[in-house]
Amino acid sequence: MQQKVHKYRLKLTKYGELKYISHLDWQNLIIKTLRRCELPLVLSEGFNKIPKTGFSPALPLFIESECEFVYFQTKEPLPTNFKEIFEKNTNKNVKMLECVDFSNLEKKLPPLDTLIQWAKYEAKPILNKNESILNLKEIEYNTNKCLSCDEILIERKTKKGLNKVINYRSSLNSLEFKDGTLTFVLKTGQDADIPSFRADEFLKRIYGENYLFSVKRVCFFDKDLKVL
Repeated sequence: MQQKVHKYRLKLTKYGELKYISHLDWQNLIIKTLRRCELPLVLSEGFNKIPKTGFSPALPLFIESECEFVYFQTKEPLPTNFKEIFEKNTNKNVKMLECVDFSNLEKKLPPLDTLIQWAKYEAKPILNKNESILNLKEIEYNTNKCLSCDEILIERKTKKGLNKVINYRSSLNSLEFKDGTLTFVLKTGQDADIPSFRADEFLKRIYGENYLFSVKRVCFFDKDLKVL
């Protein structure tokens, strides 16, 4: 008789100093944390066995998050104090906000980079390199200009080394500047029709390279813009 596999999805924060680490380092941090928790983890096949895990789309450097998702599987149910055990064995800037049990779900869980299609961000301007004080009127002007435009053009290099200009306007679902904070929803995950748009590239394209922002990813949406 085949042993039952218990499937879970964590929702974690990535705060503070962790905004300086790469996506690969983030993956290694979480995998090491799961190992330290001494769980009966389901491992991959092959010579170098590692825990079977899945991660939400990569977060650019210098951006914090309060919605990083992680899939993992165990051979036994999690202990009731798993949150306490997990946070004791990980970085202080990683907090577990949610642990969803999908063990009774018969169908296979969709990959996170397919399930997740949009992401919401908050960005607070903290510096303009050319001015002693922030020009909030300029930020408001650029916001309104972006909302009224039909194109957000960025030049990319193709795999063949050719330059190609891509219009990312459809990759921006919403944008608002209110009380000194930008709130916007960008395309992420895998989709053949709408290209993914990085938050740092969006801010640089719309507001220029002189503005620095404190940026946080706050939630994910599926293809129907339902909060995950």
